[in-house]
Amino acid sequence: MSSDHRIGDLYESAMRHEFFLETFQRTIQTLGADCFHMYTWDESRNMPALSSYTPGMNLDALIGIYEQYYAAIDPRRALVDAAGTGQLVLCQEHLSDQYVSRSEFFQDFQIPAGIRYLMGVKFATPDNNGLLLGLLRSSERKEYSSADKENAQSILHHLGRSISLWHESKHLHRNAAIGNELAANMGLALFALNRERKIVYANEYAESLIKSSAELKLVGGHLVAVDAQENAQLQAALQRVGKLRQAESVALRGLNQLCAHRLFLNIAYLPATALQSVFDNAVLMVTVRSRPDAAQAGLAQLRQSFGLSKAEATVAQAMLQGRNADECSALLGVSITTIRSQLRAIYEKTQTRSHAEAMIALMSVLPVRR
Repeated sequence: MSSDHRIGDLYESAMRHEFFLETFQRTIQTLGADCFHMYTWDESRNMPALSSYTPGMNLDALIGIYEQYYAAIDPRRALVDAAGTGQLVLCQEHLSDQYVSRSEFFQDFQIPAGIRYLMGVKFATPDNNGLLLGLLRSSERKEYSSADKENAQSILHHLGRSISLWHESKHLHRNAAIGNELAANMGLALFALNRERKIVYANEYAESLIKSSAELKLVGGHLVAVDAQENAQLQAALQRVGKLRQAESVALRGLNQLCAHRLFLNIAYLPATALQSVFDNAVLMVTVRSRPDAAQAGLAQLRQSFGLSKAEATVAQAMLQGRNADECSALLGVSITTIRSQLRAIYEKTQTRSHAEAMIALMSVLPVRR
């Protein structure tokens, strides 16, 4: 396999994250290594942390013993540390056969484990502790050659960068899974759209909402409002967010334009390439909330969450129940001017700019009823 293909596979697997260690193992084998171990060093416990190693070679017990005791006396670690970030070190150039013959680390652990030679390097990490990578060779083989070192040096940057991407991707996928669960618990439908505004991901709650909604549907994989006028507004908003990268909100009534808005959509742009990869190269995230039951809109919770006055919270509660400004005025017995002033205060305190945005903010603090 060519070097370009090898590096391409490395980056692709790092972004997808689940097959990275297997791909990394195949890559280091082309450099003459038999297995690898990468870890960060925990000074407080004097042992490795965030440890990863060659999968499928029954190394668990061996790595466990190393981490518990032998890592602390591993002479190679000090050599790699001393060399500095990004400097490839061959232990054979620093540790003579005579030293190895007297070393507790080599004689009691490393050689009985079947490993003799190491190419090691320290990569930078966000916490500045550094990640140590050891490319290990069996004791049955000869020491690394100058050609082996040169080959490893030529792709060292790619090895380090792919490891960083893999760690970032793992966190993103984990956080996406957590976020998906939280979204479901909050009664939040979540859709991810690609550049063609086609849905590439929908959480379980979103799938359920599409099946039951009278305001929103799927047409050819696209999110479409049932009412033609509202759909024109929705598609225009999606296009603007994709172009301007500024979030927008849209409220939907459905075909019965005399009823209150039922669905409230927030459209946001996904700026990070790594984050987009989590959702199959999505560039837009659409979250949808349904109007809550009237009983869910508690005055005390609204006041506490946004610092609303009692009068403002009463108007906010009426908004959540589907009432417009004129209906609020009639219901509460105050002038439309006063209602509009209170609405402006609600927008300011919820840090929103429109009725739809304010509704999304207000609903975010209410308990979910399935």
